[in-house]
Amino acid sequence: MDVTPMTWLVAVAGLVLIGLLGALQSAAVLRPRAEWTVRTVYGGDPDSTDPTAYFAFNQGLAWADALFWVPLQVVGSIGMLLGQEWGFLLALAASVPYVYTAIPIFIWDRDLGFRGKGFTYWVVIWAMWPAFGALQGIYALVRLLG
Repeated sequence: MDVTPMTWLVAVAGLVLIGLLGALQSAAVLRPRAEWTVRTVYGGDPDSTDPTAYFAFNQGLAWADALFWVPLQVVGSIGMLLGQEWGFLLALAASVPYVYTAIPIFIWDRDLGFRGKGFTYWVVIWAMWPAFGALQGIYALVRLLG
């Protein structure tokens, strides 16, 4: 498959986003209850809700991201940059969690009062993930079908 400028854009953006997520979630896996992890990675305050549920939800996502999503996105992006069909297929699969996980996180943040009200929350913290997932999924699907 041809590696176009759009392929480079999508693949590199995927590597950057998943690199950020992977670094944050790796910190959460290694130090799940550290103050920095709670403040920077999870957000909110475990004492404002059920601490057991708070940590279980966030640690579950950290492990799933570190063991499943990060490797899937990395290998998919590399495969796309190599012009391999399997890379586009893996990138298509990796696009699903970007959109899928945004829904429960949106509800979780809303119902527990963690959601911010400004531009930073809506664009940087929440919306860029499902927006990129939709872009990558559509791009990979179009390339695979084309």
